[in-house]
Amino acid sequence: MLRPDTLALTALLALLTAVGPMSVDLYLPSLPELGRVFGASVPQVQLTLSGYLFCFAIGQIVFGPISDHVGRKPVLLAALSLYVAICLSCVFATSIEMLIVLRCLQALGVAGAPVLARAIVRDLYQGVRAGRELARMGSITALAPVVAPSLGGVLQATFGWRASFLGMAALGLCAILLVTRLLPETMKQRPQEPMSLLSIVRGYGVFLGHRNFRIYLAIVAASYGGLFAWISGSSFVLQDLYGLSSLVFGVVFAAATLGYGLGTLLAARLVGRIGIVPPAASRWRPPS
Repeated sequence: MLRPDTLALTALLALLTAVGPMSVDLYLPSLPELGRVFGASVPQVQLTLSGYLFCFAIGQIVFGPISDHVGRKPVLLAALSLYVAICLSCVFATSIEMLIVLRCLQALGVAGAPVLARAIVRDLYQGVRAGRELARMGSITALAPVVAPSLGGVLQATFGWRASFLGMAALGLCAILLVTRLLPETMKQRPQEPMSLLSIVRGYGVFLGHRNFRIYLAIVAASYGGLFAWISGSSFVLQDLYGLSSLVFGVVFAAATLGYGLGTLLAARLVGRIGIVPPAASRWRPPS
């Protein structure tokens, strides 16, 4: 089993965090092809992405509280197993409607990976050390949107749209194997209160009642809104309007994400050097 404060554990947690973004970026070069194969309009094809993102958000709300009571590792393995099964099912989709539904289920599975990776960081580290670990994970995860579109372009140009979902399944199987063999259970103390829908809602209400949390949430939501507008539309604009091949699109998309990667690398260096922590984080208490 991997030990805390090792680069190997950081790399494994970064891999788990990257599975979700990889599941978006890997199939982007195939979006126009999906429209042609299934006779679907652009909005219908884009629903395979927006539906995925919606269910990805819902899944993150659920997996955290469950893992608090059951443990990180079993919940993580169950989530990844669901993800792999749905990835393989996507290969046999016969209509755009079927693919949309499968993508939603796929997102519900993969949502557990980044949530539990960050929960494991919270189990092992505190304060500035936790922030530095998250920044290191982010700098490694930033490779995903650089590598995935180019790889997806190669798969699309060589084997067709189904190959991207087989690639996702292979990534999920690799994550399951590594988690099974190398990841220790980090949940040491379980909550005294039994798990219920009411307790989950009450817990999230605590966060929403905190002003600084709402401010940070609005900043992240605004920034990611622009990002996903680019993600959902770039494939059609660059391939259908500008005539780029799926392979060239993957290269262009990867180049456009380098700014994100450079930003996360800079954040990791800043956290490591000056120990950035959110304002008032050390004195925050749940509102009464």
